[in-house]
Amino acid sequence: MRFGKYSRRGGLSALEGGDRMGALLDQKYEKLFALLDANGDGVIAEDDFELMGGRVLAAVGEERTAPKGKEYADALMTYWRALRETADADGDGRIDKGEFRQALHQVSDHFDMLIGPLYRAGFHLADRDDDGLVGRESFVAVISAIGVPEAEAGAAFDRLAEEGGQLTKDQLMTAAAQFYRDEDPANTASHLLFGAL
Repeated sequence: MRFGKYSRRGGLSALEGGDRMGALLDQKYEKLFALLDANGDGVIAEDDFELMGGRVLAAVGEERTAPKGKEYADALMTYWRALRETADADGDGRIDKGEFRQALHQVSDHFDMLIGPLYRAGFHLADRDDDGLVGRESFVAVISAIGVPEAEAGAAFDRLAEEGGQLTKDQLMTAAAQFYRDEDPANTASHLLFGAL
């Protein structure tokens, strides 16, 4: 699948098929960029995804070669390739904040194919006993491994989970989809999926 490229000359209106995004989406994409820039060098590259993947797998004690570890690592690389193909206009393998902001707006239109598998794989990692539910401790372990402070990760879980203190896959997938696409300020549970904006 090919996506339109972001043009530095054209600015916001130059992304094929994309619309101007609101301030709330912009805030969420800024937050996500900061998390994906795992080594903190101001750009996103493949090594950031390798670093993040290693941290998450270590947090849950999963080997990269195990089925769940492989599913997660593969989904991370699918996400990275979609971003690179969409945003890396100069082919240097690095995406800066402006490129990311525009690319994610377009890639999120294909959430189920490109982004959803990463969140499903993350859920499977956190669901240690494969009962279809994730508890607070496991959720916090995964979310904090990608750079969200533990207190904020715990608060995110409390907003999303059922009264019994368990998170279902459907709840996570709904929140993730809303994080990428929803601009209704009332949906705080999804907007704060990765902590304070």
